Amino acid sequence: MIIWGTRGLTSTVDSQPFYCPQCDRQRQGDLKQVRTFFTLYFIPIIPMSVAGRYVECTSCGGSFAEEAMTYDPEAERQEIQLQMLRVMVMAALADGQVDDAERSEIRKQYMELAGLPIPEDTLNREVELASESGANLNSFVAGLTNQLSPHGKALLVQLALRTMAAHGDLQPGHRQQLAQLATTLEIPQDQYVELIRQLSEVDNEAAG
Repeated sequence: MIIWGTRGLTSTVDSQPFYCPQCDRQRQGDLKQVRTFFTLYFIPIIPMSVAGRYVECTSCGGSFAEEAMTYDPEAERQEIQLQMLRVMVMAALADGQVDDAERSEIRKQYMELAGLPIPEDTLNREVELASESGANLNSFVAGLTNQLSPHGKALLVQLALRTMAAHGDLQPGHRQQLAQLATTLEIPQDQYVELIRQLSEVDNEAAG
């Protein structure tokens, strides 16, 4: 009787340093590949399709999607900081300009967010790009919504609100864009109103 079938065999196709999410630091990672083989009497004879690939940390043994091999947490952090800077610039521009008070607030919040001051030429460039883009706060945020966690959405609202309130009272343009954020960010209206109330209370207490 001839016994034939298929089985998957795992092999290491690459090995290099990567950021391990489980170790939370750089580790050595093995890129594993699972290939299906045609077997005869349980012996792999003919290689067939690749069933899958994954990364295995040689330190903790954790398995992750292949994309983990190229994940760069520092690049992601810098990208988040840039997007939040652009949110603040767009928030300031809701009344048609970015004045000194708003620039000061943007610098303050960026320092708290990134842990380092924003270069003046970077801020000037972002203001110029935002002014020329023809976009507004909500049209810009619409492209970020699917990437944001609930915490990220709350942070975005906080940055926008504090930038708009740099003078104290919100201008009509600020109010309009701020009101639309609930829909853009897909936050239920009651939750959004409560979030704005809490943020305003915290800022009022800090100011007092």
